[in-house]
Amino acid sequence: MNRTIALVLVSLLASGCATTGGVTSFTNAGDTANLHEKERRLWHEASGVDSTIERSGQIYEDRRATAYLQGVMDRLYPEFKGKIQVHLYDSTQLNAFALPNGSIYFNIGLLARMENEAQLAAVLAHEAAHFIEKHSFRQRVSAKNLSAFAVSGIPFASLAAVSSISGFSRDLEREADMKGYERLTKAGYDPHEAHKVFEHLASEVKALGIEEPYFFSSHPQLVERIETFKELSARRKKGGRVGAEDYNRVMQAIRLDALRKDVGQDRYKSVILVMEDPGLRRYYPASGYYYLGEAYSRRDEKGDTARALQAWQKAEKLSPRFAPTYKSLGMHYMKTGNKGQARRYFGKYLSLASKDARDRAYVQQYMSSL
Repeated sequence: MNRTIALVLVSLLASGCATTGGVTSFTNAGDTANLHEKERRLWHEASGVDSTIERSGQIYEDRRATAYLQGVMDRLYPEFKGKIQVHLYDSTQLNAFALPNGSIYFNIGLLARMENEAQLAAVLAHEAAHFIEKHSFRQRVSAKNLSAFAVSGIPFASLAAVSSISGFSRDLEREADMKGYERLTKAGYDPHEAHKVFEHLASEVKALGIEEPYFFSSHPQLVERIETFKELSARRKKGGRVGAEDYNRVMQAIRLDALRKDVGQDRYKSVILVMEDPGLRRYYPASGYYYLGEAYSRRDEKGDTARALQAWQKAEKLSPRFAPTYKSLGMHYMKTGNKGQARRYFGKYLSLASKDARDRAYVQQYMSSL
């Protein structure tokens, strides 16, 4: 999340997060028309956050996936249809967050890690519960803490740590768990899938040593979610909608794009973890092996050149029309002095890549130099 958005979020949460007496939860969409003055101000600030995010270009444009997530949300909370709006957030970091006006932002990195619709529904139900229960309004920082926001030069991590993106108080998070669980089961989803998404995330956060100050990147927070959902589902029989086929069909392009973005941001550890784990890799397109090769190439540790070559060769075999693989193979053979193989792979790249591919001119130059 960029600094501008983080600053706006901090301002928003500082002004509106309060434990206040007499706060009543929303019961349906009509309730949102009856806000008192402080809530209206909070909603106005939330709309400002929406505008800032949109202007920053951080909305991930995928109409099909956005409509799919919105459909799941509307199934969970049909009486709030039109008031809870789900947006895809263009970040590979593991997070999702709710604003007090009903805007839900879901990072594509988190979407890429889930296995099915039931797991998605568990997170959506949890985030929407924050909105319906007015958690932003009920949790307010003290006046002493508020004074800190006026101090210039506060590190970004410190700002993110006090915003909604890092989660609410323990009691409010537990309330969101319970309220979300109720909606999950009422909508007919298998509740036994809920804890699995948090288990996968906790394993990744621990394995990669992730220290990002976000709720779904916090190992202690994830462990608590696991325990809570296991306890809630222990008394229920397995069964209900899982939706693995639908989910994975919609998320194929997002998963591949998340790999691409991780490589571009040198988050190669994440790419290697995912693509070397058979349980995770099975949800990714075969062209994901190309990004595994790129990750090894960028890591550049002992043995990584051979690992990168092996990954690119798998991508060539399993996804033969994925053009970027051939450029990387061409570069590999050019560097190792095999001009014949380099020309062959560069030629294959040029035959498959679009006419306006930005690397086309460079590859043509490489070809002419061989």
